[in-house]
Amino acid sequence: MDYHYLAQSLAALAGVPVRIYIDGKFKDLYHHTRFKPDFAITEEPNIFRQPGNVSYYMDANFLYYGLFRSAKDHVALVMGPVAQLTVDRDLAVKILRAMGESVSRAGELVDYFAAIPAYPLRNFLQILCTVNFFLNDEKLEISQLLLTGEDMPVSLPAAAPDPELSPTAHNTDELEAVMLSCVEYGRVDEIRRLFQRPAVGRAGTMATDALRQEKNLIICTATLVTRAAIRGGLDRATAFSLSDAYIQRAELMNDYTGLVRLNARMLEDFTGRVAQVRCGAGSSLLIREAREYILLHLDQAVTTEALSRAMGMNRTYLCKRFQEETGMTVNHYVTTVKIDEARRLLEVTKKTPAEIAEVLGYSSQSYFQSVFKRLTGKTPGEYRGKL
Repeated sequence: MDYHYLAQSLAALAGVPVRIYIDGKFKDLYHHTRFKPDFAITEEPNIFRQPGNVSYYMDANFLYYGLFRSAKDHVALVMGPVAQLTVDRDLAVKILRAMGESVSRAGELVDYFAAIPAYPLRNFLQILCTVNFFLNDEKLEISQLLLTGEDMPVSLPAAAPDPELSPTAHNTDELEAVMLSCVEYGRVDEIRRLFQRPAVGRAGTMATDALRQEKNLIICTATLVTRAAIRGGLDRATAFSLSDAYIQRAELMNDYTGLVRLNARMLEDFTGRVAQVRCGAGSSLLIREAREYILLHLDQAVTTEALSRAMGMNRTYLCKRFQEETGMTVNHYVTTVKIDEARRLLEVTKKTPAEIAEVLGYSSQSYFQSVFKRLTGKTPGEYRGKL
């Protein structure tokens, strides 16, 4: 592989400085503008401390760097520095002081960063994942770089993403609508997939520094998801207490990556609580797992036999448990979950009733419309018209 050509092309495409290291030694830097001392050289120990074929590092001034290691050769590429927001004079002075450089160079530093696009962290991580795929034939999701452990599980059941629920670039209104619908309908699986899809759109500028920007984003998100969770059935006291707790925690944090993870955890927390409410008061693990199975097989006719096999239990016992805990038969419960999803699709997509019927595994549009009206009192068209 021609690593020099790769580094040069990456720098030109992304507009970000790219350095090449061979056998652990710096060889060259590709970018149309430079600043001395080189940021990446001063942060070298921290950048290379990160594990894996691809990783990122964020310094104390919220400038981040990407690292690629070739799995075949002793070659590494380093991208950066990249800022989330435009670097103004105040931030330039702060950076220079941290570097031990004269603040009289602030204008020079502002000009340097003006030549480098500002990227939100998730967008930058998407670039890293994409380049790593071509470099190492390793397919990663940005959540595997950004979110770990309890923050957001990345081992998910396979499910084909719905293209209409994959927000288009530069359309944060659509992304917001999808996100809030996931919260309102307790779709934990879809919230998780949102964090695994490529980063799209950008939030508006709400602060002059990255840390305050992320805190403000959490406050805005908490406000929106609290209302969505209440619409989904979560009691108001719990919803507002949960919102206050996350906002207060965010205000005490000074770790940008930790704030991004906190935002993700908050979304999953609210969504999971709504999911529990939608399963019914005091619902057992069995009912919650059954609902998750149904949601992951929406395009199929989920029968009592199929569900009992998936749950690993006797069909008669399963029916008895459902009747006791939900007051419904298994088939009726499956129908309510599917019609819930139909309502969500009518709200946040442009799918026709015929397309929704197909997505939900109904044999015909007319049968789907009949079931929908029986449970909601409206036809799909009437329901969408009232939105």
